[in-house]
Amino acid sequence: HGQGLLSSGINAEYGGLEDVTLPNINIREVLTPFQCTYLARSLNRLLDPVNIAFPGKTVPSTSEMESIVRLMVSELTAARGDNDLKKLSTNNIVKCIRDILNKCEALLHHGSGVSDIAGAPNQYHIKNMQVLNVLCTLHSKLQDVPADLTVGKNEVWNVISENFNTLLNPFRSQIEHILNTIHDMDYTFDKQDIAGCSTYIGLVEEAVTHLTSNYLSHLTNKPALLIKLQEFQKSIVSLYLHHLCVIRPLGEGGKMKIATDIAEMERVLGGLLEDHSVSEPFKLLRAFRAALFLSVEDLITVRNVPRPLLLNHLFARAGEALLSPYKVAGWTPAQYVAWLHSHPDEMLDMVQGTVQWYEDMIRESGATSFDAVYPHIVELLQN
Repeated sequence: HGQGLLSSGINAEYGGLEDVTLPNINIREVLTPFQCTYLARSLNRLLDPVNIAFPGKTVPSTSEMESIVRLMVSELTAARGDNDLKKLSTNNIVKCIRDILNKCEALLHHGSGVSDIAGAPNQYHIKNMQVLNVLCTLHSKLQDVPADLTVGKNEVWNVISENFNTLLNPFRSQIEHILNTIHDMDYTFDKQDIAGCSTYIGLVEEAVTHLTSNYLSHLTNKPALLIKLQEFQKSIVSLYLHHLCVIRPLGEGGKMKIATDIAEMERVLGGLLEDHSVSEPFKLLRAFRAALFLSVEDLITVRNVPRPLLLNHLFARAGEALLSPYKVAGWTPAQYVAWLHSHPDEMLDMVQGTVQWYEDMIRESGATSFDAVYPHIVELLQN
């Protein structure tokens, strides 16, 4: 009976509350201020060791960079229970990466000192390579971070790529200058003493050895830079082939000399990489070496050498009246090769223009026949 009275009292006191609508509370909105505080502190935890690792002009060690990446992983692990929080933590990590990149950029030297490669690396080379080592460590370790850091990793790679190019470009220019001397040599002879290769090969080898022994030896994470070295090797091979295909006049002994040089060049440029397997650029070198000894009729059927190389080489097989494209343009072979290397998509138009010039010249001169190579150039152009 007492319990009934108690129940009646409660109902009387709270009667009517069934019609009251409670506010619709968004728990995430309530927690947002706490989340912002957490993220701000998390960002500070990420940036503090970065500031410590970059004291003034000193390059941090690779171990310090590894510790920073481990802290990134720790912050993501703490946020793994909430996808939204993990995304926001990932944004913090990208901010941390950008802070590292800004500090690395401030340490890099881009002045004239880096183009001086006559001797051992100078202080600017040394510091730039130390920064490259740090950036390569960062890029490699970021692969293990359990988050989508595509944007951050791409930004790191862009800085690595740009500054590795800065290191390689003086050597590229040196090798380009050496290869220009190919056109100072005589390749008109019909017989050749197979022993020995051309002098430019030895000069290229000196440049490559200087690069690998005195500069690349300072880099501690070569696997991270493999793709850049492959690009450099491919670029030099491409430039070399452009030089070879415009050599003119060319005797049978000259072809043998070039074949010997190609084999040696493959050996020399192979020294850029620790992997000595036959790469695609080297396959192309070998294919062009074989094409040197084909007849004009067979040359136009070759499929493993790019058409622009074959077309330029066909002019070398022609008589004096059928001028090479660079002669018609009034350029030296070196100028033409530089243009070919930087305007690959315009080369066919250049050859087409040369063919048109030759046809007009024959017509105006009243000659009764074309050079025997002319129809094969036209056929290859039309293919």
